[in-house]
Amino acid sequence: MRHHVQPATSADVAYLAARLEDGPVSLDWPEKDPGRRLLEACAFSTQIWAARRLSDGATSALWGVTPRLDNPDVGYVWMLTTPSFDDDPRELSLLCRLVLGEMLDQFPRLEQQIDARHDRALNLLRGLGFIIGEARRDLDSSATLHRVWLDSAKLRNSPSDPGETLVH
Repeated sequence: MRHHVQPATSADVAYLAARLEDGPVSLDWPEKDPGRRLLEACAFSTQIWAARRLSDGATSALWGVTPRLDNPDVGYVWMLTTPSFDDDPRELSLLCRLVLGEMLDQFPRLEQQIDARHDRALNLLRGLGFIIGEARRDLDSSATLHRVWLDSAKLRNSPSDPGETLVH
């Protein structure tokens, strides 16, 4: 592996927030820049993990999870990666599996809404055992979103399921 995973530090978050400064505005929250959204996601997260490159210690990914307001047994998971995983999606999948296992120790179910245009993210989540719901238009924006979810038993059992894939 070219990365290691540890609990995130403020330096990890600041590094990726700075990289987002010139990024495009999100369709579902256009009034907030991506760096600000990352900081807010971190503020509400009960767990934040970082992948750092072994070669230089640079932060390559962040994962976090926040409890749903209406159901504290469900975690709303988020992830941000850099292009460093473009050439090695298998490593990203393995790191995700480690982090999601930790999150599922706190929350029996993880959920998220994923833009239907993000095939790569949907394929990664499907390979990790997430159920991909039907695409539906978001009422507050023009985006079409898939609700995705993962129950703790699904992640733990998916590597032995012959029909499941580990990587996208």
